[in-house]
Amino acid sequence: MKLKLILCLLGVFSLLRVNACSLADNDGILEKIAIQMTGNDVPFDILTNGDLGDHRSARPLIPIFVVLDSSNYSLELYFEAIGEVEITISLNGDVIYSSFENIQTSVQKDVQLSVGISGNFLVEIEGENGAYMCGEFEL
Repeated sequence: MKLKLILCLLGVFSLLRVNACSLADNDGILEKIAIQMTGNDVPFDILTNGDLGDHRSARPLIPIFVVLDSSNYSLELYFEAIGEVEITISLNGDVIYSSFENIQTSVQKDVQLSVGISGNFLVEIEGENGAYMCGEFEL
C-alpha cells in the first residue's frame, strides 16, 4: 500500500515539473514563429548511411522545419538528409532568394532577409524527385 502511495506521489510530482523556454524578448513579444509547411503527395527522399540501403523505410511527414525570426529578418530552415533541393523565397510574387543545396545530413540553414523588408513571402522547397513543400508568412 505504501509503495502505491509513493509511486502515485512521484507520478504527480513528475507531472508538476515544468521546463519552459521563452521565445520572447524583454518586451514580451514573440520573435520566432514556425511557418506551416504544406506539400504535394510526393515524399522527400530521406538519406541514411546504414545497412538498409540509401533510404529509410519510415519517412517523417515533413522532413523540413522553417522558423521565421522577425527580430533580425531571418529564416532558419531545419532539414533532414534529403539530398538535392532548390530553395526559393518570393516576395509578393518576385523571387528574392534562390539556392540549390545538397543536404546530406540533418542541418540548419539560415537565410538572411533584407532588414526592413515587408510584404507577403512564400518559401518553396523542391526535391530532385518532384517532392514539393511551401509555406507563407508576412512581415
